[in-house]
Amino acid sequence: MANRKVSLVRYCKTPAGWRRYSAVIGKNGRVKPGFVTIKGRQYHFPDGHYEARYYEGSDLRYLPVGDDAQQALAACIKHSKLLIARDSAKVAGAVIVEEKGRVNLAKALVRFIQAAKDRGAMVAAAKYKLASDEFLSVTARRYADEVVTDDLMLLQRALRKRGCTDRTIANHHAYVLAFLRFAGVADDVFPAHAPKYEKRLPETYTRDELDGFFASLTNEQHVVTFKIALQCGLREQELMYLQWPDIDFDKKTLLVRSKPEWGFAIKDKEERSVPLPDGLSALLQEYKQDGQLFITGTKGNKPNTHLLRTLKRLVKAAGLNCGACGACVERSECERWYLHKFRSSYATALLRGGLDVRSVQKLMGHSDLESTMRYLRPAEDTALQGMVNAIQW
Repeated sequence: MANRKVSLVRYCKTPAGWRRYSAVIGKNGRVKPGFVTIKGRQYHFPDGHYEARYYEGSDLRYLPVGDDAQQALAACIKHSKLLIARDSAKVAGAVIVEEKGRVNLAKALVRFIQAAKDRGAMVAAAKYKLASDEFLSVTARRYADEVVTDDLMLLQRALRKRGCTDRTIANHHAYVLAFLRFAGVADDVFPAHAPKYEKRLPETYTRDELDGFFASLTNEQHVVTFKIALQCGLREQELMYLQWPDIDFDKKTLLVRSKPEWGFAIKDKEERSVPLPDGLSALLQEYKQDGQLFITGTKGNKPNTHLLRTLKRLVKAAGLNCGACGACVERSECERWYLHKFRSSYATALLRGGLDVRSVQKLMGHSDLESTMRYLRPAEDTALQGMVNAIQW
């Protein structure tokens, strides 16, 4: 009889890329969620899903069985029994009539979004939901086995007709693919290529913009909040959940870490230590108040979820709106001022200041070097003009 052993593996995102490793099953027979075994040692890789590994003849097969650890193990055992039953029926000359279970896409999407939220990826969860909801609406597909390659092209055409840019279409394409893989859609559906788009350099604030902005601030907390954003390069939620215990004044460092008690998980699950410039360290020491937990928090000692709104309001009050963008005209909220631009300015300043790319990658918390390389911008404005003028033509 053929080899009908079915093993549970996890297809997961590792520092070396997407890999398949054996799932960890404890002595109690339960799967340890997110853990895999590599050369006898256990590692935790939260991003990914489970698959049943088995052979059909000499061909190795992988059957997606979802992201829930226990349900995946049950599906694995069920498939093993099915394969054995097939072989037994074949020997007996009988035929098994199988009713193939169908994956409902709407229900799978609920599980997919919840899995993203469970690992703290709230922003990603919202993007996945928006793109996948549109996919289901445009294609009217109900089950995973109904999806075909043309459905992805249909989504692209619908987005383009709506006026979306190529970059937006490419992002939606990637989000939907992640969902379809989770739902177990066959790999041969995926060749539909996302549109290529022009990759723009990350935007940074000019020296004059920063000087004007910080000179306009009168509230000490605002000064502290945006100085940290600029001089430590934190993401929005990292800034929002930053607490005083994360600051080590002796070493002059800031620790970026998860806050599970508040439902916050850092990106890629990797803590990082960021050096504090002397001036910022001194500013924080002067600002620290007893009983305050969150550095950028509210008066009620909770995370401030309106940092972007605060920035827009301060910029408008200081008369720093550009007055030319669509947002300025429609809402008096300049689109050229946003939180991530402080992070871009931080990375660019580090690279221009002489730090090597690997060090900047570590300080930014990037999982890959390509993300950091985007900030290798050429010199601009007065600096570039001075370099050009210094050339002996």
